[in-house]
Amino acid sequence: MTSPSYGHVLRDLSIAPKKRLGQHFMIDPGLLQAVAKIMVPDGGPWVAFEIGAGIGTLTRELALRARRVYAVELDRSLAPAIQQTCGHLSNLHLIWGDTLDADLSGESLRRENPSDRLVLCGNLPYYVTSEVLYSALVKRCEWDRIAVVVQEEVGERIAGPSGTKDFGRLSLWCQYRARVAVEKRIPKGSFVPPPEVGSCVVVMDLKESFPLSSEEEVVLDRVTRAAFSRRRKTLQNGLKTLVPDRAALAQALSASGIDGQRRPEDLSVSDFVNLARCLAPLC
Repeated sequence: MTSPSYGHVLRDLSIAPKKRLGQHFMIDPGLLQAVAKIMVPDGGPWVAFEIGAGIGTLTRELALRARRVYAVELDRSLAPAIQQTCGHLSNLHLIWGDTLDADLSGESLRRENPSDRLVLCGNLPYYVTSEVLYSALVKRCEWDRIAVVVQEEVGERIAGPSGTKDFGRLSLWCQYRARVAVEKRIPKGSFVPPPEVGSCVVVMDLKESFPLSSEEEVVLDRVTRAAFSRRRKTLQNGLKTLVPDRAALAQALSASGIDGQRRPEDLSVSDFVNLARCLAPLC
């Protein structure tokens, strides 16, 4: 199927991307096909849940690869563009609304599509990236894959190893839940309008099992919030709002084999798992 001229769609409909919504559209057909292939690889059938349909350019390519695409878009002024780009697609279900109001756990999608592989994907506006990923990952989810276009610095944080300035709460939850890889770098000139920085496609293939129970993962969330909200402090100081009893905190740190004078970014995912397990009786 021949790709339309997406530049003409923008010009003919006089679409001006809205800065307040973080709109940066990908319009190069070759790039869109490459990104869609990463998000929805061979070996399905896949059902895709796209965050931010925009003018439907990536949506269209996803629909050519997935059995069904659910696409959420907040900006109703883009409806004519989406109709022009995707109006012929019978496997597209368009949802008008705020992505953050949607079920980002994938549970409702799993009930509707019990046998398909599920992928959460999209070209994420910077201002919602962390909230989207926390909503999808902190609690156990139904996604088989999460594959998103994000700012390069965010991609580095998601994939960042412990012991570096990039490692933080977002890194921990992404790496705890999934096998993470930065699959493709995208220069800023690939977007209309160009953002100030480059972007990348980050892929997270969800793990089938986890070392902590669901109840212990609630503690892990509390521990990581406390630790990384005070990342310049030592663990001993950063966690005292969570566990005011200094002796009990010191004992839990000792039991986990972690020096309380270390800083949170220096701990590995496994260290945080051990720490959450030992702090569970206190939280």
